[in-house]
Amino acid sequence: MLLKKTIGILIILLNVAGIGFLIFMMVMMLKEKFLGHETIEEAESSGTPVEKPKPKIMNDDIIPDEDDLLKDMDLSDLDNLNLDDFD
Repeated sequence: MLLKKTIGILIILLNVAGIGFLIFMMVMMLKEKFLGHETIEEAESSGTPVEKPKPKIMNDDIIPDEDDLLKDMDLSDLDNLNLDDFD
C-alpha cells in the first residue's frame, strides 16, 4: 500500500513538472517572438552588427550535369550482358 502511494505521488509530481516545463517553454517562445525581435534599423543604431545566417549548403552544384554522369559510366561490362536472365 505504501509503495503504491509512493509511486502515485511520484507520477503526479512528474506530471506537474512536465506541465510546468511546457508552460516555461511556451513563455520563452512567446517572449522571444514578441520581445526578442530587433529590426535592422534598431540594430544599426545600437551598434551591433546584423549577421546573416550562413547557408547550410555551400555548394551550388548539387545535381551534376547529365554529361558528367555519362562520362563516368563504364559501358564495357554491358557487352557480355545476357538479357534473357532478366525475364
